[in-house]
Amino acid sequence: MTVNNIPFLLQAHINLCDHTVIICVHTQCPTKVKRYLLAKHLEEECLYRSVMCENCQETLPFAYIEKHIKESCQVAPLTCQYCQLTNIPRKEMRKHQTEECEEIVVECDCKSIGCDYTKVSKRKELRKHYKDASRFHIQLLLRFIFELQGEMQNRAPKFENFATKQLVLDEVNRVKDAISAEIKTMESKFSAMMATVNGLIRRLENVDSSGASSSNGSGSNAEIRRIEMRMGKEIEKLQAKNNRLETQLREAMEAMERYQNKIEQIDQSVAVITARFADLEPREPSQTKVNYNGVLLWKIEGYQRKRQDAINGVKTTIFSPYFYTSEFGYKMCAKIYMNGYGFRKESHLSLFFVVMKGDYDALQTWPLQKKITMMLLDQGNGDHMIHVFNSDPQSSSFRRPNSDMNEPSRWPLQIPLDGLTSRSPRQFVKDDVMFIKIIVEELQ
Repeated sequence: MTVNNIPFLLQAHINLCDHTVIICVHTQCPTKVKRYLLAKHLEEECLYRSVMCENCQETLPFAYIEKHIKESCQVAPLTCQYCQLTNIPRKEMRKHQTEECEEIVVECDCKSIGCDYTKVSKRKELRKHYKDASRFHIQLLLRFIFELQGEMQNRAPKFENFATKQLVLDEVNRVKDAISAEIKTMESKFSAMMATVNGLIRRLENVDSSGASSSNGSGSNAEIRRIEMRMGKEIEKLQAKNNRLETQLREAMEAMERYQNKIEQIDQSVAVITARFADLEPREPSQTKVNYNGVLLWKIEGYQRKRQDAINGVKTTIFSPYFYTSEFGYKMCAKIYMNGYGFRKESHLSLFFVVMKGDYDALQTWPLQKKITMMLLDQGNGDHMIHVFNSDPQSSSFRRPNSDMNEPSRWPLQIPLDGLTSRSPRQFVKDDVMFIKIIVEELQ
């Protein structure tokens, strides 16, 4: 080793030395650490190390993860500011507050068609108004429909003989097609005439360029001029007719759009009233036999119809008969979303356990602390779908009810829809009937 090689070897050693101070590999991080500490810095300390959001599994720099969870993560659990319901994903919060939250302040849905109920109430309090004013709401809706029908007849008398929306749309489409065909015909004639005019113009130019001054040439020239004038008038007529047809087509399209908007308003109003009537059905079903042993065996008949009602939004939930843990014990029931709830909507049925307000609640120990078993019964081989959990004393679902019933528990039995088909090896649905069993017993 020569003296001249010492600087080179020293630099090579520095480039590999574990104690050399180096800057973090993340360009945004200004931290400098010794080389042997870099791995620890990147794994535990660097603000720009990659971490995964525990909710949505998206990978982000550590410095941004807190802001992501607080402001933008669509799966982050939130608490409703009105009803204090917890663990609602951010992307579901708007739907919860606009459709489900019982504590949010809302107005009567029929206000836009003339309901004079001006009191602003919570959604759960507004149910009494819907129940008391159901007949009045129907009258308002009928009056709105009749007024709309009269307006449509006044604006478009040529459609007054059509009885249904489809007939109106068919007639408008027929008129539109006829006008379009006429326009195409006019365009073809216009093109043919323009070709003739262009040919005559070329002949005229040839005559002019030949310098012919004979009487025959003058006669030909005059004849061409007369033909050109006649063709010009025909073209003007065709253009005027084309403009009229385009105006008629535009008016027909505008009329069709107005009819479609009005029909959509009627459909929406009818859907709202239908949903409200479904909501007015008793939440606590009438029953002649009550179980006092903490066991519910619930037979759901007409499964396909109930599923279709849920898909159409007519009636999305069904409550079971109520039952008790003992003759003077806790009162309970089950609630099932026939088209799923939350993330499992449209792919599952969602079965919830619900604590109800009972006659002997003052004698009970609160919150309710029990072991709860929910079962979807296999009617073939006994291979039941089972979900077991212990009631959570911190959850409002198991506290003493202040209203008819508490919010459902947050531990539902999620039933995949593909397991309810005839192709499934387990017969959860047989002869359009489903059986659900719930057992409430003491904690072990």
